Amino acid sequence: MLGWLHIATERWTRAKPARLSRVLDVMPVGYSRKLGSVKLVRTFQHVWRHAPVQRERWRRAGIQRADLRSPSVLEAIPFTTAGDLAANPEQFWCVPPDRLIHVLSTSGTKGRPKKIYLTREDLDREIRMIGTSMYRFPGATRAVSIFLINNPTWSSGMIARRGAQVAGMLSLLSGTHRPVSDHIALIREYDVDFIITTPSYLHQITLEADVDVRSLGIKYIQLSGQPWSESFRTEMQERWSAKLIDVYASTEFACGVASECVEQDGLHITEADFWPEVVDPRTGTPLPEGEEGELVLTTVSRDGMPLVRYRTGDLAHLLPFEKRCPCGMPVRKMSRVRGRVDDMLILGGGNNVYPDEFDRAVLSVPGVTDYQLTVDREGYRDVLHLTVETGSPSTPLRETLIETLLSIPMVRTTHETERTVAFGRIASTPRGTLAAGRPKTIRIVDRRGPREPGVRET
Repeated sequence: MLGWLHIATERWTRAKPARLSRVLDVMPVGYSRKLGSVKLVRTFQHVWRHAPVQRERWRRAGIQRADLRSPSVLEAIPFTTAGDLAANPEQFWCVPPDRLIHVLSTSGTKGRPKKIYLTREDLDREIRMIGTSMYRFPGATRAVSIFLINNPTWSSGMIARRGAQVAGMLSLLSGTHRPVSDHIALIREYDVDFIITTPSYLHQITLEADVDVRSLGIKYIQLSGQPWSESFRTEMQERWSAKLIDVYASTEFACGVASECVEQDGLHITEADFWPEVVDPRTGTPLPEGEEGELVLTTVSRDGMPLVRYRTGDLAHLLPFEKRCPCGMPVRKMSRVRGRVDDMLILGGGNNVYPDEFDRAVLSVPGVTDYQLTVDREGYRDVLHLTVETGSPSTPLRETLIETLLSIPMVRTTHETERTVAFGRIASTPRGTLAAGRPKTIRIVDRRGPREPGVRET
């Protein structure tokens, strides 16, 4: 009974960002986690009652209804994968179809897009959550979201825009297909001080703007959609004289899971909506706090299409949680996402190279805003092909980019010592072309097929 009282109180508190923000500043540390555990159990029971296919999967794993009274049963519940979601999203529905009023789809960068269906209540809750996060950035009054907007079901820009409106900002939505000059004019006309976009498009604006972007008066730039490095943060903050804010967003979770605050020291997880785990990508075994692995999330607020133990494919770790953040938020944090499990490259005889190592190296080349690395196999050697987006390719582009790749220690070892990696086609393309109509670029493409026996995939 007390659990339902907590949930009812939460709904009243979260109805307005200003109200919730005041409550967060006095909320006891750990309360959000306790509330999340109450809602986690409620979610177990909701799925069991209303999603027959999921109930049968859980039964085959040895779970009975009586087990669903404690969060401790979570590790026994089978994972939900991207393939499960893409193949048959209807098996996750827990309400009648006529209550599902909004559909989101993933970008499809790794295959068949996944569809997420939301009730009106689900959508409103997500928008208020994003709005509360934006509300806590002092001085932000006018925002523009710049994303791909020609896909009717990939609506991250729309949700970000509505979140900013809930936060009390004048909010605009624009598309990455528009010229950079249009966005500079838009920012000036409406005195925009908060930009929401992707790292690659921010980089493009920075390089193509015909003005000193510091003169635009931007206070905050919120980035999502692609990993980006701390060196990128340093460069962009200096160029814009603004704070870069990282957001962990995923269409499967209606675009908002965790966000940095003004302290820029880890991403605050909305524990009242998402229950996080980190597991070993190979075995699925839960990992201790602080150890990097694959992020697994369970929705605990969603009624229409809850996801239980969804494998995100993203590499991160949970930060130690002992005290309230200096910003006032009393919830735990996660690290920034290092990359995707399926973008991890195993080169040569089994040497791991993380995606963020390529990001740091290639995006440090002056003028390069995005890239795509393709890996083929010729005999016993892996061949790296690299295409970069740049406005004015330099003459020794191939030599510059090869030296950049060789700055990654494991690439240098496999190329110069083991001689199991070679460099193939190195090319450039105009800015904004690699995404090919997608919301973001597929940066790592592995065309080698199955690895040789005895080499374990990560």
